[in-house]
Amino acid sequence: MFLQKRRFIFCLVLGVILFVPIFSQAASLERSFNIQTDYDYFSRNKIETQLIRTTNQIYFYADKDWWNNLFAKNQVDSIIYNLASEFEYKIYPTLTNLFGKEDSPGIDNDSRIIIVLHKMKPAIGGYVQIEDNYSAQIYPRSNEGQIIYLAADNILSLPSNILNYHLAHEFMHLITLNQKPNTETWFSELMSEFTGYSLNYNSDNTITKKRAQNLLYSTETNLKDWKNSDKDYGKVYLLGLYLKEQFGNQIFVEALKYPSNDGVISLDQALKKISPSLSFDEVYPVESSLREFDRVYLNWLVANLYNTCDSNNLKYCYQNEALKNYSTIAYSYYLPFQSKSSLSVTDSISVWTGKWQKITGGQGTIKLKFTIPQETPISKIPYIIENNQGKKTLGFLDFTATNIQEIYVNDMGSKNVAVYFIPFLGSSGQENKTYYYSWEAQNLGNDSQTEKQIIEKLTRQIEELKRKIVQLQMQLAFQKAHQSDQSCSFVFGRDLYYGMTSTEVKCLQQFLANLGSAIYPEKLITGYYGPLTTAAVKRYQAMKGIMTTGYFGPITRTKVNQEL
Repeated sequence: MFLQKRRFIFCLVLGVILFVPIFSQAASLERSFNIQTDYDYFSRNKIETQLIRTTNQIYFYADKDWWNNLFAKNQVDSIIYNLASEFEYKIYPTLTNLFGKEDSPGIDNDSRIIIVLHKMKPAIGGYVQIEDNYSAQIYPRSNEGQIIYLAADNILSLPSNILNYHLAHEFMHLITLNQKPNTETWFSELMSEFTGYSLNYNSDNTITKKRAQNLLYSTETNLKDWKNSDKDYGKVYLLGLYLKEQFGNQIFVEALKYPSNDGVISLDQALKKISPSLSFDEVYPVESSLREFDRVYLNWLVANLYNTCDSNNLKYCYQNEALKNYSTIAYSYYLPFQSKSSLSVTDSISVWTGKWQKITGGQGTIKLKFTIPQETPISKIPYIIENNQGKKTLGFLDFTATNIQEIYVNDMGSKNVAVYFIPFLGSSGQENKTYYYSWEAQNLGNDSQTEKQIIEKLTRQIEELKRKIVQLQMQLAFQKAHQSDQSCSFVFGRDLYYGMTSTEVKCLQQFLANLGSAIYPEKLITGYYGPLTTAAVKRYQAMKGIMTTGYFGPITRTKVNQEL
């Protein structure tokens, strides 16, 4: 069954909220309602309706023109009865127990929800219209309180589970907007899309398949940019499904509960509360300044392309059976087979944009070189190598210490057929600013000189990693020394030597001990510069290529201070 997308709007009034009483002892049998012109089939801004059913929690009004020309009134009445029962016994209690109440219209103490059926354009399934005082008057004014509008023609054309899904989706908007009245559209739609699978209205995966198809050919996506397109609904649906699979319903509960209208901040705080171990993600270390949600969002971008479920790591895939073989279509670049052929690209990216890109072609070994300008805050780029059997291997390029990274891919054209990469810029960038990055692919071929170049490059990378490890060990040693004795200064200011007793010697001993047993196995912190300390200094000097005298003089002292 074709799944129609849904939209919601805010109908807002600055200043004092105006309510026109429409209920006394019973609802008016006939009412006029302001409607959204862009969604109405006839582009009207107001319709005349009549009350067709009243339940414990709902007033159903129908467009008179549609209702009067309807031959299957009894069938529609039966469908609406079932829809109301599903709402009152499942949708309403489940969602309000999880997330809290909707903002009750509060008109003459009648808390029933108003649902209006009118003929909508084919692409529209429903929307909500609210009067509030939070924003500018950009939508038709409504004095009827909070209303759910549903596409009348869907009542007879869609199966019951999809109708239930539409109603739950729109009702969730009322709850979200009660909790976060100024929240961004993408976040409100994410919350509403979540309700479909949380209430099990998608047991046959009809909605999941449709939403996945909506995103399939999107070579890039921006989380916050919302144009009410199929692609937009696809991205929030699949993101919501991924979050539910990874963290359960609680992430949505905590995100809606958090007192901020910013969806990213709300999700970030929810992640910190329910999954603090994310701070130790191997992709982004704890020292990273990125938010937890940046890391999870990048994992989701990877899952849409990699989508390989490892029994020990499920964060780069979907677990839903309908998405078992799903993979977005990446933007493709072709590298010619000719030896020494190359391809250079400079691209732009904005905040909360992720791109799926792909390189095919080449023969033998290809070299990929990525350059990230200093002003572009991209710290990681995932890459995927796909072989001719469809197996994918995932890796990450790290730009936290350098703005240039290279990888070599062997056996292109024979064993391996494609290289994918996913540039992503999250909360570390500035809104409304364009950033740039570049990459180059070069076909190196299969000769022995190429292999020699690769070995030399890898050797240099290994040496650089060793240097970074030593540097980190030194930094850690100093931090531990400083934490253990607050009298230790950040630099050593004078020579230290055999026979001395001082606080600085004590700090030096702590520093050497923190380097490990290979440097100072005894780890005695006495403040006395004796034979054990002398031996430890000699070992450190040997490690740094300094003459091993055991004397902590200008050369050794300067080296330590430079490292620190």
